[in-house]
Amino acid sequence: MKKSNIIVALVTALITAGICFALPRIIGMLAKPAIEASTESSQAVEEVKEPEPVAAEPEPAAVEEEEKDLYQAFLDGEVSAARITEEGEEYTFKYSDLPHDPDDWESYTVSDERVDLDNDGEQELILNGPYGGMYIDVRDDKVYVLAEGEGTAGELSYTEYMDATYIVHQDTSHGGRQMYWLTKYNGKGEVEDSFTLSAEYYDNEYDLYDEDSTFTFRDEPITMHEYEDYAKEILGVPSKIEWAEKVAEYEIENPATDSEKVANDGSEAFLELIGEFAGEYTYITSKENVGGTLSIRLNELGYDINDNNSYGYRFLANDSNVEYIQGNRMLIAYPVTVTSDGEAVFKHYVLVNHNGFLSVFEANKDYEKLGYLYTAWLKY
Repeated sequence: MKKSNIIVALVTALITAGICFALPRIIGMLAKPAIEASTESSQAVEEVKEPEPVAAEPEPAAVEEEEKDLYQAFLDGEVSAARITEEGEEYTFKYSDLPHDPDDWESYTVSDERVDLDNDGEQELILNGPYGGMYIDVRDDKVYVLAEGEGTAGELSYTEYMDATYIVHQDTSHGGRQMYWLTKYNGKGEVEDSFTLSAEYYDNEYDLYDEDSTFTFRDEPITMHEYEDYAKEILGVPSKIEWAEKVAEYEIENPATDSEKVANDGSEAFLELIGEFAGEYTYITSKENVGGTLSIRLNELGYDINDNNSYGYRFLANDSNVEYIQGNRMLIAYPVTVTSDGEAVFKHYVLVNHNGFLSVFEANKDYEKLGYLYTAWLKY
């Protein structure tokens, strides 16, 4: 190749390379004003279109936290709680005004339990205290007493019924009645529903309701069985038979070892002890799922003690089969069969007297191991 041609090629290559290296810088210089202008225009548009800030609605959690703060403020003594009477009068008090001596039965403490007591979706504060304590609610930025215990004739609790929470006041510690007042509140502290469930038996000698007692639900008369169904469904209260089974469990777990056994000596004094059990009793069901009668009657020869049921009888005994009286217990050895050589095979029973009803058990020969059979009522 000629030198002149080589020189031309080299010069051409250098020029071409220089342009390639400089081209990005040139393009950048040319484009920069346009980019800056575009950015300034975009910022101007954003400044025009940017809306005024709007206060965000508080999240439910934030509202609940605020109410929790009011509960805590009440507990810390920073705010008072309002108690509104039935007459509409309002009284306020602080948590520190309540008794807090741990040795005082009437003192108040804060429960770990939180429950939606007024059906507003938020959990209220529960104070443990006398007669069921106190339920505290927050609404309209204030602290209120939603409900509180009202003595032995109005002990406070709550229950779930018909997909809602009902506040319960009950009177079950006085003779002749079982009373339950149920109230459903809304989040405004207003009563949405209220009713009474009750059993009244003021004239019953043994302070037990029976089929002839007066039963009421929502101001309408009902039967004993309906009352027990409602009490169990709404309040979890056991029926009469279920309650008797719990009494029997207690008898099994707590034998009458502190009471002296009085042996049957055939005397008038021993017959008088048997007489404390006398009566015509009825049992509705038993271990064998049969009902029957238990009769303890005095006749010319002494006492007959007979258990008859729909299948026949369990025993047909008399006072001679009573081995001991031990406190409120009658211990019976009943000969079921007698062998050809005169040997008797016994079954042993224990009757426990509760004044108005008897708990009946089968037992071993030492009367130590008890098996519950049934409860028999003077009047069911």
